[in-house]
Amino acid sequence: MTTALYDHYQNMADSRGKLAALFAKQIISTTGSFISKPPSEWDVLDVGCGYGHTLLEISKICRRAVGIEPTPNLFNEALKLLKLKLTSHQSNCVVRQQNIYELDETDAYDLVILDNVFEHLPDQPRALSIISRSLRIGGAAYLLMPNKLWPIEVHYKLPFLSYLPLQLANLYLKITRRGTDYTDASYAPTYFRLCHLLNEQKEFKYQFVLPAIPTATMSGSPWHYRLGMQLLKRFPALWLISKSFLVIAQKTK
Repeated sequence: MTTALYDHYQNMADSRGKLAALFAKQIISTTGSFISKPPSEWDVLDVGCGYGHTLLEISKICRRAVGIEPTPNLFNEALKLLKLKLTSHQSNCVVRQQNIYELDETDAYDLVILDNVFEHLPDQPRALSIISRSLRIGGAAYLLMPNKLWPIEVHYKLPFLSYLPLQLANLYLKITRRGTDYTDASYAPTYFRLCHLLNEQKEFKYQFVLPAIPTATMSGSPWHYRLGMQLLKRFPALWLISKSFLVIAQKTK
């Protein structure tokens, strides 16, 4: 596995940590109407939980919160955060060093979260199958990811990076001194690719949705973001060229 450098470039630990409570509320609010149980009865899996900030906030709302994180330094940071923030008697929040392909649980969760993780998964059909298996019937997956066709690549902030073949993308990163290898972040789907992947999971009923809390983003709610949401409400075909996709996939059978 290659080492991604975009995290150092964007300093995500500080920025996401400050907004973790809002992100957790966003996820719960957006997903709530798709799951019949109240959030206090949910068992939640956060795939690629990173530094663990959102996972910790989810644990304050839901019955149980499990985070899996494959990257050693991120896992260690998440572990330190939970040891610092959780009291000795709190056992509803845990983090494991594990990637999604190692997940072997069945009917274990009401909500599975992939918050800007899907674009890092090289075998997306297998990942969706594993997610489906881990969900209980009536549970849902929260899938937030960038659109491959958005002209400004979201991790490195470089124009048209995601359009390029991998070798040229790597060269582009080296020339701009933003990194050396784009592989880790190179799996963002197009709208049609994502629909195809979800359609292959026959037990899923999915829907492209807008976030329940428009201000729950890294940059707040700037005018162009609000405008984009209004346009998506009126013209759903614009999902094809949206900056990102937010999909709720409910397991129905």
